[in-house]
Amino acid sequence: MKKILKIAIIVLILVVISIILFITGKRHDIFIENNSSTGIKYSINGEPYKTLDTGKKAMGTVKGIDNVIFIKTNDDKVIEKDLPSDDINIFINEIINNSENWYKENTEN
Repeated sequence: MKKILKIAIIVLILVVISIILFITGKRHDIFIENNSSTGIKYSINGEPYKTLDTGKKAMGTVKGIDNVIFIKTNDDKVIEKDLPSDDINIFINEIINNSENWYKENTEN
């Protein structure tokens, strides 16, 4: 009986560890659309800034939870947004204008 209990506890621990690793390691695609009237720079999770010209799109990937995007406008204003843990499309103009609809969940897979 003790042997079965030990095996059950080990299996339970392995299942919990597997779930945690799955959640924290899942990749999310981030599509960024610069629909604003000016070029911007963006950084995901503190990586070096990349330039995104007006009318252009870019793609980034993040893993797990607690991801952040930084948007730097031409007047050096930096906007920080926490990213949801989903595949999303981000709209720069809506971020600059502080709209609640600054992203849309990407359901195409």
